[in-house]
Amino acid sequence: MPYADNDGVKVYYEVNGEGMPFVMLHANPCDHRMWMYQISHFARHFRVIALDMRGYGRTDKVETPYRFGDLVGDVIAVCQQENVSNGILAGASMGSKIAFKLGVDHPDLFQAQIHVGGNSFRGSSYDGRITGYENEDLPPYRANHLKELFAPGFSETDRGRYLSSIILEDSKRLSGRAIGALFHTFDNVNLSEQVSEINVPVLIVNGIHDNSLKGGQKTAALIEGAQHETIPNAGHLCILEDPETFDRLVEEFLRQHGLYPPLV
Repeated sequence: MPYADNDGVKVYYEVNGEGMPFVMLHANPCDHRMWMYQISHFARHFRVIALDMRGYGRTDKVETPYRFGDLVGDVIAVCQQENVSNGILAGASMGSKIAFKLGVDHPDLFQAQIHVGGNSFRGSSYDGRITGYENEDLPPYRANHLKELFAPGFSETDRGRYLSSIILEDSKRLSGRAIGALFHTFDNVNLSEQVSEINVPVLIVNGIHDNSLKGGQKTAALIEGAQHETIPNAGHLCILEDPETFDRLVEEFLRQHGLYPPLV
């Protein structure tokens, strides 16, 4: 199994396909598998690299304090190990914030950015999530957190129950303190005054029921030429709720900018 090392922290990632790199950064409370539909779809055109953030999946469960910049460094470590010097970057929720920062600090590394639940402003739920993950029984708390990120009623559908079971199957192996430490790194992280520096094509997608919708729209307005799209009947995790629409939007966006290669 491939791991990259960032100052002693082991960062797990998976690679599927060949060609131009397409790096994917997941959201809380998921791991890289939240991109399961996109990995299957885009690995026929790209070398898809999807990693687990600290606290999730097979990446180290770091419980001691660290900085937001360390999360950016985790992605850079993976990119260096996989010899990534160009490509597409996608981020969801917390992964979106990391992607924005990568676009500012490493402007030549990626040729386009795609954001899910993208919002450059400080999130409004961090404090409550830190308390919840550090003090509540993790499996039921994480399950409720996940449910809140879907559109109303989706978790009760057959597909919603199935997808939730996949995302949540490792909950007993996770550390609430490590997830709390992850949320702590986003304290006071407000990139709204920096994202205007991003000078590559940007697509921001929110579900209509996404609490980050207004923040995503405002963020798109801060980036010259950025495109914003809203998916009906979906929430914060629209890539799982309506992968067909999301994948179509991404493909159209990349084709528009000459960044969609033929089948490999």
